[in-house]
Amino acid sequence: MQSYYQVSRNIEISQPQLSGDIEADVCIVGGGYTGLSSALYLAKEGLNVVLLEANKLASGASGANGGQVSGGMRRDQFYIEKALGKEYARVLWDIGEKAKYHAKGLMDEYQIQCDYKKGIAHPNHKQKFCEDSRRYVEHLNQNYDYQDIEYLNDDEMKEVTGSETYFGGSYDKGEAHCHPLNYALGIAKAALSANAKIYENSTVSGYELSNSHVKVNTKAGSVKAQRVVLACNGYLGNLERRLNSKILPMNNYIVATKPLDNETVAKINPRDIAFADSRFIINYFRLSADKRLLFGGGENYSQELSNNIIPIVTKPLEKIYPFLRGVKIDYAWGGKLAITMNRLPFFKEMNKGKVLSAQGYSGQGVALASYAGKVITEKITGDGEIFDTMANIPMQSFPGGRFLRNPTMKVGMFYHALLDRL
Repeated sequence: MQSYYQVSRNIEISQPQLSGDIEADVCIVGGGYTGLSSALYLAKEGLNVVLLEANKLASGASGANGGQVSGGMRRDQFYIEKALGKEYARVLWDIGEKAKYHAKGLMDEYQIQCDYKKGIAHPNHKQKFCEDSRRYVEHLNQNYDYQDIEYLNDDEMKEVTGSETYFGGSYDKGEAHCHPLNYALGIAKAALSANAKIYENSTVSGYELSNSHVKVNTKAGSVKAQRVVLACNGYLGNLERRLNSKILPMNNYIVATKPLDNETVAKINPRDIAFADSRFIINYFRLSADKRLLFGGGENYSQELSNNIIPIVTKPLEKIYPFLRGVKIDYAWGGKLAITMNRLPFFKEMNKGKVLSAQGYSGQGVALASYAGKVITEKITGDGEIFDTMANIPMQSFPGGRFLRNPTMKVGMFYHALLDRL
C-alpha cells in the first residue's frame, strides 16, 4: 500500500539523474533531512554543492516517520548524566533543544507548510513507570530550567489519550509534530533556491580518496569534490564499512485509518497532540490534518520492508483502542531508520576532514537530523564545535560485528517485546 504522506504531499520535486563527470566543493550522499539541510546551508555559504540521492528525495525515513519534533536526545537525561556526566549531559540537552527550535525556524523562514502543531505526551503502559516519569519531569523543571513539561496523573492521561490501557506520564508542550515529508521537501526546495545541485535516482557505488580530492562514483557519472558528506542513515549499506558496526538499520511501520468522525477524534485525541508510549517497541500516534489516526508500531531488522504491515501495526492499535477494532486502514507503509547501541547520534570525521558523516538518530531524527546539516556546515566552514561535541560521544559497536548484529538484535528485541507484554 501507499504512504499517506506521499498522497498528501504539497510540494512536487523532480530532479535529473547524474550523467557524466562533474566537480563540486562538497558532494553529499543521501537526500533525507541531514543531506538536504547540509545542501541548503553549504549552498548559502556560497559553496558549490552536489547532492546525490539513490531514489526520490526523502524516500527513506525522512519522508516516512512519525513526524515528532522532539527535544533533547533519544535517551533521557538520567541515562546521559550517568553515562557521560552531568556537564556533557547538559551540553547535549542544549543541542537537542537547539535542534527542536531550529526545525520550527526552518519552517518559518522558508514558509514550509507541514501541519506543525505543538505537544507530545509520553504515556506509561505500566503503573510502575509513573514514579520515574514524575521524577524526570521534576528533574527537568528544576535542574534544566525546562518548564514546558508537566506530569499527568492516571486520570489525566486516560482523558488525553482516550485509552484505558495507559497510566500517568509526561506531557511536553514544547515538543511538536508535523507532516515529515512536506517538511523534508520544503528544505529541498529551499536548497534548490540556494543553488544546490540535486540529482535523484543516482545511487552511489563507492568513492575513491586521493591527496587532493574525493571522487564519488555512480552508475552514470561521478563527482570530484573536496569533501564528502555521508547522510545515508539506515540506507548506508556497504558504502562505508568503517561506520557499519556502529549503526543498525531497523524497519518501522505506520498505518493511516480512514478519516474519523468528530466524536471519535474528540475521544482519542482531544488536544490534537502526538503520543509516544513507554514500551521498548514504542507505539507512537497522532491525528493527520484530515483527522486520520496515524499509528506507528512494530519493527524488525530484516533486509526488506514487510509486505504484511497492516496486521503488524493494527495489533497494538486495537489493544490501545479496542473500539477501533476493524477500522478501515487506507494507507500502510514503512521505512528504515538507523539505531546505535546507546541510541545517541553518531557523528564522525574521517580522512582528515575529507569525509564527514552524521547518522544513527535512533528514531529522533526530525529535529536532530535537519539540524545536523547546519552543524556539518559549521564544521566545514567554521569552528565545528557542535560537530566535535557530537563526534566525541563514545560509540560502541553492535555485538557480533557486521554479520551477526542483526540476529543478535532479533534475540534482544524478542526479549524486550516479551517484557512489554508481561
